[in-house]
Amino acid sequence: MKKILFPTDFSENSLNALKYAIEANKDENCEFIMLHAYEVNGYVEGSKFEAEPINSKIEEAQEQSENALNKIKNKFELDSTQTKHSFKTVSKNYTLIDAINEQLRKNTIDVIIIGTQGSTGRYELDYGSNTIAIMENIKNCPILAIPRNERFTGFKEIVLANGYKHKFEAKDFEYLINLSKTHKAPIRVLNISETGGLSPFQEENKSVLNQYLSETTHTYHMLEHVSTPVGIYCFCESRNSDLISFVNKNYNFVEKLFFKPLYKNLGNYAKIPVLVLHRTNEK
Repeated sequence: MKKILFPTDFSENSLNALKYAIEANKDENCEFIMLHAYEVNGYVEGSKFEAEPINSKIEEAQEQSENALNKIKNKFELDSTQTKHSFKTVSKNYTLIDAINEQLRKNTIDVIIIGTQGSTGRYELDYGSNTIAIMENIKNCPILAIPRNERFTGFKEIVLANGYKHKFEAKDFEYLINLSKTHKAPIRVLNISETGGLSPFQEENKSVLNQYLSETTHTYHMLEHVSTPVGIYCFCESRNSDLISFVNKNYNFVEKLFFKPLYKNLGNYAKIPVLVLHRTNEK
């Protein structure tokens, strides 16, 4: 059974991401683990500074968290027509990253589903701080970020942005390959070369990637003398692509992709779901 981790802050954008995930996995047996992490007065579980007995405010926060999670769980159980899906709730007085890492240790999670905005919903911040923190700090599980108001209508094609600058292993692409096969979606491998051409090292990595993708329908594309963010999103917009994916070997790539100043000037930058590929945690 596929296990999908869903960290939530109870925002509309967060719940929309869950709806997207449910529809995208409608034909698969899935357990959705709904996770809410909260902190009260600086106290978190396991801290040596934790009050004894547990502060009443922490108990109150725990109750509020559990009630909100159960409300979501009950709603989706009632609304869902998918008999293959089950829902579980987890409430933790942890930091968000610690709470996610605990679930990764306890469960074999296939993918983490998140919304791109948090409860503030600030429109000028297409990617919220929690989203970026998860993308940059969770390094052993694929992460799928869903933009606000995005509805799942199928995957016609998946873009894999790759510069061939790092060596790969087959596990890096395991989730992407399974996604491509399940939805019969071709993979469009996109290389952005700001200077033009590929080095021998890049050509070698491209050849290895070609072997890993051998069981999928895939094609190769190159854009030269353009910045990475502009190239990726112009390519996706021109083709009406459904998903952007990349392997996060270079942890500055997330920041480069989402925080370049000109990003603020292109309205469609954050309107496509993004899949950050990491290796699934091994038990």
